[in-house]
Amino acid sequence: MARAVNNADKTIIKLLQRQGYIKSEAEQCLKRDVYQLKADEISKVKNYATHFGLEAKQKLIDEILELRREAMIARLSCPEREQRPA
Repeated sequence: MARAVNNADKTIIKLLQRQGYIKSEAEQCLKRDVYQLKADEISKVKNYATHFGLEAKQKLIDEILELRREAMIARLSCPEREQRPA
């Protein structure tokens, strides 16, 4: 079963494509910059789950991802942003 695609993810992919990325490159960039958690974030999420439960864990993960999406959209939408290096 395929996971549902977030509307913000679609926006990020379109913004990356406008900067010269092909769709697969844009998806890889999205996966790397939004979905891949760092070691300290993983330990924080595990600790949170231990104290507050799995539902709270998922809520924390969703909040982290949403903040990352918003930051990436803001960064890509900025007109001063330099174009993708050749």
